[in-house]
Amino acid sequence: MEWSRTGILCLFALLTCQVAVGEESASVLVQQLGHPSFQVRVAAEQELLTRGMDGLRAAGLGAKSNDPEIRRRSQRLVSVLQKLAFIEQQERVRNDPWMAGEELAPAWEFYQSIASDSPAARNLYVKMIEQESELMTSVVLRPKEWTLDFERRCADLRTFVDRRISRDLNTASIMTLLFLALHPDNRMSPLSSGTVGSLISDTEFYSTVMRAPVDEREVYVAFLSQWVESSGHSSPASRLQLASKFQLKAGVAPALEILSNYKSVGLSRTQLQNAIGFLAVYGSIDVVPELEKLLDPERYQTPTLETDGSFSIPEPRPESLRSKSEQTAEAQQTLLVNDTALLAILRITKQDPSKYGFANMRIDNQQRAPIVNASFATDGARRLALSQWLAWRIEHARQLLPPPSDASEGVET
Repeated sequence: MEWSRTGILCLFALLTCQVAVGEESASVLVQQLGHPSFQVRVAAEQELLTRGMDGLRAAGLGAKSNDPEIRRRSQRLVSVLQKLAFIEQQERVRNDPWMAGEELAPAWEFYQSIASDSPAARNLYVKMIEQESELMTSVVLRPKEWTLDFERRCADLRTFVDRRISRDLNTASIMTLLFLALHPDNRMSPLSSGTVGSLISDTEFYSTVMRAPVDEREVYVAFLSQWVESSGHSSPASRLQLASKFQLKAGVAPALEILSNYKSVGLSRTQLQNAIGFLAVYGSIDVVPELEKLLDPERYQTPTLETDGSFSIPEPRPESLRSKSEQTAEAQQTLLVNDTALLAILRITKQDPSKYGFANMRIDNQQRAPIVNASFATDGARRLALSQWLAWRIEHARQLLPPPSDASEGVET
């Protein structure tokens, strides 16, 4: 094979360039990605691929360059170098993410603050980086722009509205989106919030979580609970529905939100009843005062419990002269709110509802969405039950008092 003089000179120039490139720092190599010579650009790109984490950091900076050629080549390098670096250091991240460095273990400190630092948590974390390496590492490489990458990822998923998007994603990818949605620096849009909410509510995801080993399921539950407790992501009703589906005690938070806004426009009685039912199963003694607010204010006013234990007991309202049909309509109206609230209170305080005169009673602890049904035979029976509850409340005042705000743990008062 004969070489022309021009060809030999070009080859010599390329070899000389590659030798020179090998001696340059990673930051200089990134600048050479925009060199007028194609050979210089290619050689710099190839050399950066051998520089490991130094090349990744430099390319991450180059991805923000105003030079379109440097920016385009750097972005391409970042994608490749991220995968190479993580593959090489995967076991290091799995064994000790604290020592792996932020580039290999992005946002690990925040991750473990939710999931803890168990082997199962680390294993899922590694899977998340494997599946969504560009999105995860952008938290470090693009600290001011990674939330835009998150929005674009969610927008891409919304383009496939004609099919179940969770089937196109494995659990690790869904968990990555959930994790980054919870990140304190992420002020995601309502559309992205809806996308994440749809993913974690999907039947396929639910089945995967419930089939997972106990230690792994605990990690999923930790993140789902964090979503349920965070009021800024979605409506209380949707978060309560998710909590009921996964049987998450964290649903107490959105249930109380619903109770505190029970007079709001648009809040259905079904939503209110679901909140009461959830509190009946998962609530503690602390939620009793909120449930008491739902008892019929015309017939029963919850007395203010003073620090000295005294009460101001209201007189019961006299029987009105309403017609029988009006009384029946009112009884049906109060069925979903007042009576179920009292039934929930009785369950939380471990009392027998039959002793309060409930004609029908059901609290289903096995349902993912606990249902509470309650009714009285007569309106008079309802008033009697409310008076009976007031008497019990007075007798057990200390049990219902909140702990002193200045009480010290382990110190008797």
